[in-house]
Amino acid sequence: MRSDSARPQDDSPPTSRVVAVVELLAARGTALSAAEIAQSLELSRSTVGAILSTLDRHGWVRRQPDLAYQLGPGLSRVGLSAPATLVESTAVGAELERLATRVGCGAALTVLNGDELTFVAVTGGQGLIPAGIENGTRIPLLPPAGATLLAHAPTAAQNRWLDRGDPERRAEFRGVLETIRTTGFCAWSLRPGALTALRVLSDVVDHLGDRPATDELRGRVLGLLGDVTGSAHTEHDLHSPESLSLGYLSAPVLTTEDRALFEVQIGPLRTEATLPQRRHFIDELLATTRRLERIATGS
Repeated sequence: MRSDSARPQDDSPPTSRVVAVVELLAARGTALSAAEIAQSLELSRSTVGAILSTLDRHGWVRRQPDLAYQLGPGLSRVGLSAPATLVESTAVGAELERLATRVGCGAALTVLNGDELTFVAVTGGQGLIPAGIENGTRIPLLPPAGATLLAHAPTAAQNRWLDRGDPERRAEFRGVLETIRTTGFCAWSLRPGALTALRVLSDVVDHLGDRPATDELRGRVLGLLGDVTGSAHTEHDLHSPESLSLGYLSAPVLTTEDRALFEVQIGPLRTEATLPQRRHFIDELLATTRRLERIATGS
């Protein structure tokens, strides 16, 4: 085995190790565990763990619920590209803009970031989320947030996600994960009074925006967004001729290995949506995810 310090004399060994970790994740294009990285680079587990911890704090990598690591959105700030996340890709941004235009409401792209959900792209703001949600915003990963990403995560990660939610809704959320794997998307109803609650949350977040000392409180307020979401619509609901409330719809962008890279969200926020309207939202959402998957895989 090669020693961690076995590098050319004009190298900085610590820097070389960091570069090697980033380059390995970029080359593989999929999430890797600390053990896999250590084995591939012939580094000690403790060395790799320290590097990943630092990179995670700066957003250069993101840790998934299964403790594997992918390149993160922080790399976009220094002009590096993360193939697995396609952060700030021109093609991805164009697809999101096109989706927002076609459905007439806001659209967003989110990724898992440890125990949080991170918004990496937000567009068409009207009708998706209140003020304060922008690129880089993180909210707690509490059910139902991130459902379409967790549906394609390992069972252990799904169970941790379910454990964070309301115990009385555990069976419901578990069923939602199964539905997402079957249909490829999820559509949520709105709780009674949800639109009023969203306006209040928007005002509060906007009020806190210029007060850095209240960042923690602002995060807690944003975490309440999930409380406006009602139950997930079943396939039977969505095919009903009756009008239904429609809050948010989301679908995953998958790799060829069935790993979720992104979650695409749209937010019609309608107290009544007809069957043709629901079909339109679903068709446009799924068509966009298919195009994003082709971009991600280069096919």
